[in-house]
Amino acid sequence: MIRPATTADLDAIMEIEECAFAGDKFPRRRWRYLLTTAHAVVLVEASRGNVRAAAVVVFRRGSRVARLYSIAVHPGHRGRGIARRLLHQCEQVARAQGCRSLRLEVRVENVSARRLYATSRYALVGRTADYYEDGGEALRFERPL
Repeated sequence: MIRPATTADLDAIMEIEECAFAGDKFPRRRWRYLLTTAHAVVLVEASRGNVRAAAVVVFRRGSRVARLYSIAVHPGHRGRGIARRLLHQCEQVARAQGCRSLRLEVRVENVSARRLYATSRYALVGRTADYYEDGGEALRFERPL
């Protein structure tokens, strides 16, 4: 089940963040802000009360482009289509907010994420050198909604 996250999900989201990413992790304070601000929607995928994945879509006032800020699946639950379902739900949320496209960045080395975006009809629209805290390069993808 995919649903909007609440502050009660914060500990589970932090655990996913810790397990899913080696670097560029959001601190607890940032997650709390994203959960309580009006310009972002945080979604979680949960089964039997256990949060297995989280995604954040951010909106900018006056813009018709939403940004997928983060999508993370707990390593123990990967390979089950959870990220694809979360991505689809993020697209629906962005459409409901009146956005015309969804944009995201992904590490060049993240082959599985790149495959997900390519098979979900996202187009490569740019590259940014030194995007990540370790100097890693990001690929920018976008999809019309």
